[in-house]
Amino acid sequence: MSEVKTLTAADVAGHTTRGDIWVSVHGKVYNVTNFLEEHPGGEEVLLDEAGKDATEAFEDVGHSDEARELLKTFYVADLKVDPNAPKKAPASKKPIVSGSVEKHSSWFRIVLPIAVLGGWLAYRAYQQTARH
Repeated sequence: MSEVKTLTAADVAGHTTRGDIWVSVHGKVYNVTNFLEEHPGGEEVLLDEAGKDATEAFEDVGHSDEARELLKTFYVADLKVDPNAPKKAPASKKPIVSGSVEKHSSWFRIVLPIAVLGGWLAYRAYQQTARH
């Protein structure tokens, strides 16, 4: 039986470039470099989380079961817990958030539906004028 490979947060922090992006989620380390251009939330989201514990950002977005299965394909190692590291306080739910993932999510939730609706209305108007 093979031993599970473990990496430290410092190991993960060394992978923050566009050509080498690692993140940790729920105590596991993932190399998401090859998923950068395919990420539905945009590459900026992954670049912002590169080299960090992205658990909170991952959960805040509410990824699907399919996304969770896909994440497993990028597995590198387990994250070694540093017993001397300060404990992270539980995140409070704030009505106004300022993180980049939340900014992207807010933008998509507001602008994207408006753009889609505007495009659909323009298309319908075009169809109406083309028929007459």
